[in-house]
Amino acid sequence: MKRIYSILSFLFLGLLLTRCTKTEELALLPTDKILEYKVTNLPNDEVIYGAIDNEKNVITVYLPYYYGLLVIDPTIKVANGASLTKEILPVKTDEKSQTYTVKSATGTTRTYSLKIELQSTPSFEATFASTSSISLTKGPGAGFPAINGTFMHTNPSLVSIALINQETKQRYQMATPNSLKVSGIGYQLSYTGTERENRIPSDIKAGTYDVEVTNINHTITLANPLKITYRQPDVIVSLLGLNLAKNKDWTIKAGLDKVILDPTAVIMTLNGKDYPLTIKSYNRTEMTVSLPATLPIGTFDNLQIKFQFKDWADVVKTQLSPSTITES
Repeated sequence: MKRIYSILSFLFLGLLLTRCTKTEELALLPTDKILEYKVTNLPNDEVIYGAIDNEKNVITVYLPYYYGLLVIDPTIKVANGASLTKEILPVKTDEKSQTYTVKSATGTTRTYSLKIELQSTPSFEATFASTSSISLTKGPGAGFPAINGTFMHTNPSLVSIALINQETKQRYQMATPNSLKVSGIGYQLSYTGTERENRIPSDIKAGTYDVEVTNINHTITLANPLKITYRQPDVIVSLLGLNLAKNKDWTIKAGLDKVILDPTAVIMTLNGKDYPLTIKSYNRTEMTVSLPATLPIGTFDNLQIKFQFKDWADVVKTQLSPSTITES
């Protein structure tokens, strides 16, 4: 019996010695990870956290529509000892190819793709603020009529408008609206100011146009189309006296809410005598003319400029103050 106990004791001692002397190295935990993705450019110190999938290496950020964000400004927390290979910069909310690469202390890397999910309004409806034929008949360069709708935010940059010719299907993209406000009747979208980029495109062709409105992820066509008609051309010329040089071209702008259509002649009248100017170039918004060599120099009262357009009435601008013409 003592012999059996001796053998068992020997085996047990050997097992203890084996456990004490043999070491097994555990695999290092991966440290090339993003631990936290946080969007911080929100009002009232609010934040949105991205959902991080370390199997698919995807970060998903869900953005509610009411924040009206065009970009997100994230902060990123990575595992201890790791670092991002590139600077963290703001990201446009429509960006589809943003990635982040994390490098661990041991040199391993992992690349995450960013997926931004814009959570839209449940539905979207809109109509022109006025649907009268007068309000919806416009000329190139005219102001665009206001639109009422269930926008559910006040960021006009999240809205786009396109005009689609019903006959030719040609599209004209309006500039980004610059006003979206809440009033007693709800949300109203409009273009403010006199700049041409905030008006109906000057180069648009006459016709009937469907109006396509995109609000976040919803795109609808308004029930009432917009009719574009050409109107009497006009130009902006000061009536308080001109200062012109014979050897310098004169650039003349189209009038507000107007465009230049097929000019055929520009005639200056001095002391009862006509002097045709040369039309060197023109487009819908301006024309460039040169003065004739025969034009006298000096200061003149009642100087008159006549603009003639194909199939339109003449436009006459008579100066109310003396005008000066020099050689150079």
